[in-house]
Amino acid sequence: MIWTTEAVVVRVVRYGERDAILTLLTETGIVTAMARGGARPAGRLSSAARLCAQGTYVLYQGRGMGDVRQAEIARQRRALHEDVVKAAYAAYLCDLASRAVPERPDAPPAAYRQFVAVLDGLEADRVPADVLARAFELKVCAWLGVGPDWRACVRCGASLAETGEAPRYDPREGGLICARCASLITSAAASSWPVPRKISTVLHLLERADIAKLHRVDLSGAMRDALSRILAHQLREFAGVGGRARQVLDDMVASLTDPPGEDGGRLDT
Repeated sequence: MIWTTEAVVVRVVRYGERDAILTLLTETGIVTAMARGGARPAGRLSSAARLCAQGTYVLYQGRGMGDVRQAEIARQRRALHEDVVKAAYAAYLCDLASRAVPERPDAPPAAYRQFVAVLDGLEADRVPADVLARAFELKVCAWLGVGPDWRACVRCGASLAETGEAPRYDPREGGLICARCASLITSAAASSWPVPRKISTVLHLLERADIAKLHRVDLSGAMRDALSRILAHQLREFAGVGGRARQVLDDMVASLTDPPGEDGGRLDT
């Protein structure tokens, strides 16, 4: 069967001296295909065998792994390869997508569109890279069924907005808990994490936002740190994805950036 699909390359593995095995995120899910000659700099498919390349791929699918027969590349995204921080975020997001999005044809309808949007956002610099990553991580949590209602206490279901107090994150429950539940459980204070008071609202808005429409995101360092820690734990412990790749990203970014500032922030979509 020969078929045509829009796709983004989310993983490239060299196969011998000439070829490359590509993992493609398509509009309906993940597909793996061989790009013959893709590992050669002057190969016919070399431009189609680069991480983050986006375009129209013509695939032949037999009994085993498919073959890339032809590709028309619309976006090479060179900016994501030329900047070390952008490259690190792009590599992490590609790894996350390749592990978290189901194989064709079972992907969530929005997966391809939101992934393209997050790569576009990285290129455009319209939103901080870490905020874009958090927005995509929240969508992955929702797709995998490990994203709670961030507006409610995961223990009692109370609205966190109505309590007026700062919640805490419970790493055992995988969600935010209200101050009352934290005070009633002896071990909660020791095991849960303090988080900024407005984090419930920020998590909810980022989870629901169309990444392509995010703009004027201004979050404090404390808020961004809390989002990063919560979502790294949520994905690693409850979804089983992102652990090593996320650690590599965090270590690289920490070595290149200044420490963040105080609590607060604004999020517009």
